[in-house]
Amino acid sequence: MNVSDIANGSEVKIHASISGHGIVILTEAIFGVSEGLLVKPMEYFGKYMQFLEPSNVSIRNKRDGRVYRFMSTTITPVRTRYGNFHIIRSSSKLEPENIRKAERFYIEKLGLMSINGNNMDLKNCIVYDISMRGIALIPDRHTSLKVGDTLDVMFRYDNTLHNYEVSTVVVRTFKIDGKNAVGCSISNINVDLIGLLASKKKEQTELDRIPETNLNPAISEKQQIKEVNEDIANDSYLDMDLIPERPSMIRIENTPVKAQAPVSAVSPNPLDPSNLEHVSRDSSAPKKSIRERRLAQEDKKIADLLDLKGLD
Repeated sequence: MNVSDIANGSEVKIHASISGHGIVILTEAIFGVSEGLLVKPMEYFGKYMQFLEPSNVSIRNKRDGRVYRFMSTTITPVRTRYGNFHIIRSSSKLEPENIRKAERFYIEKLGLMSINGNNMDLKNCIVYDISMRGIALIPDRHTSLKVGDTLDVMFRYDNTLHNYEVSTVVVRTFKIDGKNAVGCSISNINVDLIGLLASKKKEQTELDRIPETNLNPAISEKQQIKEVNEDIANDSYLDMDLIPERPSMIRIENTPVKAQAPVSAVSPNPLDPSNLEHVSRDSSAPKKSIRERRLAQEDKKIADLLDLKGLD
């Protein structure tokens, strides 16, 4: 199917990169329009995000419960009579990932693993997804695995950071976003893992209850789509008194920022802390206690946004 066929209320994850650090941005689908998929606006400190390059996108479609992963061509902000939004465009057909009999749940958490019983040499990995039958892992780039290897995997998950352990055997190798990955069978599923799978199933059930976004209850969704298409095509002719101003842009680049000539102390990376007004560029400047508290609060917001992956 096309990206414009995604159902209203579906969960959208955009995987981008800032200076080589991976981030995951969450938003929600509204409905498909002629140019792609209209989603809720994505802002950071009051500025709209502008994706300069293709990004990896994963969407859990409410209509069929399946996860679709694809590469966007562009993700750009747009103005309509109903406010500001983003449009995700993609020229490729969307194919579901979770088409196996055993339902898979996405984890995407950092874990540790021992290989063939060598507990003295633990390796980093990403626990990508898990099901009643198996688990998918992305090992760090220095670790090579082959079919038949036995892996003991440990990872923490949920709000309590409970430690989960699972014994597996590698049954296939493949690629995820260009990185080496392995699919493993689970030799003995324990009570902890059954509880984790049950909680993930409950999370998906709760996602299905998220109400759809209705831009104008007085008219049908078909008419809303027609109006939004008109607004996108005639952006310069819209009545500016009726539409919110578009916030200034903050650029999201999917390649590391190249070194610049030392003409300015300001980094070209828009999310570099030195570019944020609450961070002093003079380390010798005195700091007041109120300022320190404000810095700690806003630095936590930055840390929450930057979902560092530790594989690269």
